[in-house]
Amino acid sequence: MSRYIDLNCDMGEGETEASAALDRELMRFISSCSIACGGHAGSERTMRQTVASALDAGLRIGAHPSYPDRENFGRQSMTLTPDALCAAITEQVCALQAVVNEKGGKLSFVKPHGALYNDMVREAELTSLIIETIKRIDPKLKIMGLAGSHCRAISEGLGMQFLGEAFADRRYADNGQLSPRSQDGAVITQPETAVAQIISIVEHTRVESISGRWLPLSAQSICVHSDTPGALEQLKLITNHLSSCGLRIAAT
Repeated sequence: MSRYIDLNCDMGEGETEASAALDRELMRFISSCSIACGGHAGSERTMRQTVASALDAGLRIGAHPSYPDRENFGRQSMTLTPDALCAAITEQVCALQAVVNEKGGKLSFVKPHGALYNDMVREAELTSLIIETIKRIDPKLKIMGLAGSHCRAISEGLGMQFLGEAFADRRYADNGQLSPRSQDGAVITQPETAVAQIISIVEHTRVESISGRWLPLSAQSICVHSDTPGALEQLKLITNHLSSCGLRIAAT
C-alpha cells in the first residue's frame, strides 16, 4: 500500500519576481501551499500570480490570513475587537477564494499565519472565534493548525475538519508549542536536521524538543517555510529522502 505525506509551504509573501520564481521552484517539491492574502503580506497581483502557479503545479491551495499587520509581517500579537478581527480574516480569506474560483480552482483550507497561529494555540476563545469565522465563509474549508494542540478538538467540535501540521524547520518547546523565533536554535537551517525531524514525526510519531525531550506528535501535513534560509535545498533533500523511504509527497 502506498504511503503519503503532505508537504506544505507558505507562499506569495514577496512582491519581487525573484520571490515569485523561488515559489515556483519550491512548488516542484510540495503538495500543498498556503497563500498570503493581504494581512501580513500579499496583494491582488501576488495572489493571482501565486494561485496561477499553484494550479499549474497541481497543488492543494489554502489561505494564509493573519493579524492585519504588514509592518511586523504578522509576527506580533494584536489586540483587536472580535468584530474587527473577524472582518479582517473574512476579507483576507474571501479575497483569495475569489481569485482561486476565478481561475477555476478550489480553496481547500485555511492556515492562520504567525502570531495569530501561535495565539490560537494558547487561547481557546480566540481559536473558536477564528474557526467560527471561517465556517461562516465556507463550512467545507479545512482548518490547518498546530498538531497536538487544542485546535483540533475545537475545530471538530464546531463541525470543521482539522489538518494537524508539524514543522520541518522549527524546534519545539517542551510543551509542544513552537519555540519562539527569538530563541537560539529555534529555526532549523540544516537540511539534514530537517529531514531527521520529519522522519521522526512521520515514522515514529514523535519529535525531539529543543531541550532534548521526546514529545508525541502525529501530523497530517509537514511545513517548510519558504523564507527559511536554504528552503529549496531543504525541500530537495527532504523529498529525495522521503521517496527513498517509500513515502509519496501528496495531499491526502
